[in-house]
Amino acid sequence: MNTILKTLSVAALAGLPLTTGAKAEVSEHFIIHELEQTPQEAAMLIRDFIAMDDEWSLNGDFEMMGGAAVGMKICFNAMRGYVGAAGLHNLALMPCGNIAFYEENGQSYLSMVDVGYITTLSPHPSLEEGVAMARPAYAAMFTEVFGVE
Repeated sequence: MNTILKTLSVAALAGLPLTTGAKAEVSEHFIIHELEQTPQEAAMLIRDFIAMDDEWSLNGDFEMMGGAAVGMKICFNAMRGYVGAAGLHNLALMPCGNIAFYEENGQSYLSMVDVGYITTLSPHPSLEEGVAMARPAYAAMFTEVFGVE
């Protein structure tokens, strides 16, 4: 039964267009950057960056929408200690870097859930410190890898 439901879900999603007539509003919890690279090229650049830098971990990497988009779960490793210090139940918030690369109307984008979402879900001083430390690290990585501000 699960296999049938999974197959039907994938088939339904595959039929959805990449864009819709109405443009959704983006909340303050998202960081969006226009990119020059295709989604696949952008994901490869992040993989290469993480492979060369011990401060980062790649926790997940997967294609979505039939390969038209790429999702990644990455972690700025120093963030782990702050999350654990706020209580081990907060480990469910990891990794704190939830990223998607996609194209819309011929333009490639990076979309990331701002790491501050974790303090929205679990307010704690340790998490606030971790977010304050991690935000500039993610911004610096995107500047280095993609040249975006």
